[in-house]
Amino acid sequence: MIEFLVEVNGQIYEISELVKSVSYSDKLNDGCSKLEFSYIDDDLRIQNGSVVRFRYDEANIFYGYVFKHDQNKQKEITVTAYDQLRYCKAKDTIVVKNDTIDTLVRKMCNYFGLRVGTLTNTGYKLPVSVQDDKTWLDIIYNAISDTLMNTGRWYCLRDEFGSIAIRELQELQLDLVMGDESLTYDFEYEKSVDDNFYNQIKIVSDNETTGKRDVYITRDSGSIAKYGLLQYFEVLDKNYNPAQAKAKADALLRLYNREVETLELSCLGDVRVRAGTSFFGQIEDIDLDRRLIVRSVTHKFIPVHTMSLEVML
Repeated sequence: MIEFLVEVNGQIYEISELVKSVSYSDKLNDGCSKLEFSYIDDDLRIQNGSVVRFRYDEANIFYGYVFKHDQNKQKEITVTAYDQLRYCKAKDTIVVKNDTIDTLVRKMCNYFGLRVGTLTNTGYKLPVSVQDDKTWLDIIYNAISDTLMNTGRWYCLRDEFGSIAIRELQELQLDLVMGDESLTYDFEYEKSVDDNFYNQIKIVSDNETTGKRDVYITRDSGSIAKYGLLQYFEVLDKNYNPAQAKAKADALLRLYNREVETLELSCLGDVRVRAGTSFFGQIEDIDLDRRLIVRSVTHKFIPVHTMSLEVML
């Protein structure tokens, strides 16, 4: 059921029978995935930089590198490993010109010497900019956000068992139902207008011709009457024309002018569930009957496979 390989100093060891705990965590466009595990052994000493490969029920779960390990008096060794995206936390100055998300990701992989996997052609050309003193991950995530705002298509950056990929979330829909009658044994639900809720969008852009700032405001009066005025503000760079600025303001209002719902599920495990995948959720107590996107998930594999996940509604 479990296949656990570690490579230390060029030697590969199978430690499945030695492993006492395994936890795999993945977040949507929020850094690298993480594998934490522990084992007891007097002879094998995993080192930082060691390669870890983990498979469960013949499914590829994790391929990455050890970044931390420690040991207690009982000789139990605890290890933390990350996938390749961990290296992309490095800051740099990058010029974005005639780039799409996928071309930026390819540049990133070339720079860090990372293996390239499936890079979906996103099509949308990003505005010309100089990204200074930012991490490569932040630059890619900003590109994903910009593409979402301007095209309505949502993508995720992830490591797929040792290969860096860009996937459209629509590609990652699972034929899976979770809820009252399937896999789920507990949940926590919250509805809020406290964070990431805006019913007025104010965008300003410097006008080089007039020397003044153009202001674009779009609002939902009904929402303001109900919740009070909650404003989003952004200063655009000079590459936006008036039509683009107005379109962005309208898109932001559609995105943010709704109550933020948070749902956390505790379930029996399914190896297909990763951040960015989606499934059909059915929970009668909160009138839920629709497709949900996984924001973050943590799988635990021993003694039985369970998972806890936060979804987007």
